[in-house]
Amino acid sequence: MAARLPMSYPRKIDPDTLTATALRLLEQHGLAQLSMRMLATELGVAPNALYRHVENKAALEFTLADEAGRLLLQHLEAAMRGDDTLADILAAAQAYLRFARERPAVYEVMMRWCRHDGTEPPSHTAVWDRVLAMAAALPGQRDDAQLAHALWAYMHGLVELDRAGMMSAAEVDQTLAFGLAVFVAGLNAS
Repeated sequence: MAARLPMSYPRKIDPDTLTATALRLLEQHGLAQLSMRMLATELGVAPNALYRHVENKAALEFTLADEAGRLLLQHLEAAMRGDDTLADILAAAQAYLRFARERPAVYEVMMRWCRHDGTEPPSHTAVWDRVLAMAAALPGQRDDAQLAHALWAYMHGLVELDRAGMMSAAEVDQTLAFGLAVFVAGLNAS
């Protein structure tokens, strides 16, 4: 009797398709509603098929957070021209705020995985490196990492005020420009 060959199954999904579909579902339904079953249904596969690519929902969120960081970095870099540090910082800050406004669920998953315990997605390091480079280009003597943390805390605070509806969009935009001008004036004075 001839040896039986294992049955082959056509691959219906790959990691890129899974991530793109999950990102789309995240934006349509939000993080709380996104489920492995929903993703499997959308991809036309059994839920168990997903586990060949991601260990669990937390691993899927981590993958989405990494993709979100990559998308944010593209957004920031597209806004910056590179010929004027101060203008680039304002443009990057406006792009950050716009990204959070236009893609709230993507921003949410990205922020959920901002950690310093070794579990942060690789793209977050790339975003942080970009922010550090902007801070380093500013005038004055200081700790660039502390300045980058201060700028990020300021931006994140404005985004959260905006998301909570505690300020109008116009107030957030004006506060952004004013706050960054104060940062720069303080750096120039030191």
